Amino acid sequence: MDLKSIDKIEQSTGFGRSETLRMSLVLAFMIGIVFYTHYIIPHDIPGRILLIIAAMIGGYMALNIGANDVANNVGPAVGSKALTLIGAIIIAGIFEASGALIAGGDVVSTIKKGIINPQMIKDGSTFI
Repeated sequence: MDLKSIDKIEQSTGFGRSETLRMSLVLAFMIGIVFYTHYIIPHDIPGRILLIIAAMIGGYMALNIGANDVANNVGPAVGSKALTLIGAIIIAGIFEASGALIAGGDVVSTIKKGIINPQMIKDGSTFI
């Protein structure tokens, strides 16, 4: 009886197909970021590799922040059984993307004009 219980625990906690698929998607996304930034950034820019690495880190952070936002929005709806997990993820995906597309420009303009004053920075490489 004990061996069967241990076998069930090992199967439940093992690395399954769904986790492999998720990790593959994340890896494909990160590789896509590397290729995109490699081809979009001109080759004569100093610190080009640093920019590619920064883009990778930014993509990783975007995945984590997005997952946190979706978990905060989906958790109560799924926990109270008002929505199924798939339905909640679909709704969250639509509205998270809509919010980024609709309000994203305002966020960028605030950061561009309201937080950092470009006139205070004499050398662009110091800022980078």
